[in-house]
Amino acid sequence: MAALHITNGDAALYLLGKAGILGTHLAWRDALNDGPVPFGYSLEKVSETRAQYLASRGYGSPIKLIHDFERRDAQLRRAAEFGEVVLWFEHDLYDQLQLLQALTSLEELNLEPGRVATIQSDHYLASMTVDDILPLFPKRRTATAAIFKSARRNWERFTSPSPSELYAAAGEDAIGLPFLRAALQRLCEEYPSTRDGLSRSQRQALLAVAQGTARSDELFTRTQAREEASFLGNRAFCVMLDELRAGEGALIEGNEESMVLTPLGSRVLAADADWLDEHRIDRWIGGVHVTPENLTRWDEDAARFV
Repeated sequence: MAALHITNGDAALYLLGKAGILGTHLAWRDALNDGPVPFGYSLEKVSETRAQYLASRGYGSPIKLIHDFERRDAQLRRAAEFGEVVLWFEHDLYDQLQLLQALTSLEELNLEPGRVATIQSDHYLASMTVDDILPLFPKRRTATAAIFKSARRNWERFTSPSPSELYAAAGEDAIGLPFLRAALQRLCEEYPSTRDGLSRSQRQALLAVAQGTARSDELFTRTQAREEASFLGNRAFCVMLDELRAGEGALIEGNEESMVLTPLGSRVLAADADWLDEHRIDRWIGGVHVTPENLTRWDEDAARFV
């Protein structure tokens, strides 16, 4: 029976085909680090929520997004038709959350032991050559019952409405998921800081603008150079820039060809002002809806939530 290969996106999907790795290839295509992922939802219900959110953020039409999620989910639900399911994912936050969701969804199918395997790389799949990726396939590892249990526990922590659950997960090693702890630690840094009200990604964007006038694509390159494991996509970065340029509390001004810090942006970057005094936060991080009425901040010096 043929194999079902699941990976993070179209570039990795193309490489699997180019390398002659036979079977059905499925891209996961969802930045779960951004937007609502509520606790206790089925795969299909999460997808419905995600499609609505992504459409509201300008990532595509609601109809196409819903259709793409439905096709993806239906393919995964047919995993029992394949002799093996192989999960190809990287070490960064984007991939590690996708891996948790895929493993948790596959666990519900009660496949025979040994039918699911993982390939976890500390190099970006899309940057590999055929010669790089082919040796990974024979090294795939069976997803054991302990790994499935570990994935479910950490998925529940990620989707919990309590930030303390994420913090607990970020402080523990996960069985069979060697890159998850660091990825979840990075997610904690996406909460607004006690220093300036910015997430780490937002602060890195301001630092990139402060380096000198540049196009948005160059700003993106500058920000990703500050990451231990880059996970943010260029499109998501542009959406974030739009938020930083919006309203009376704008921290950046200018167009995509040339951006500079506003006076408030300079003050916030210097930690002389708090962005949340000028900007009403309304963000989802996993299962947590961060608003002024439900505000959790990240203390970078103490490495904990307050």
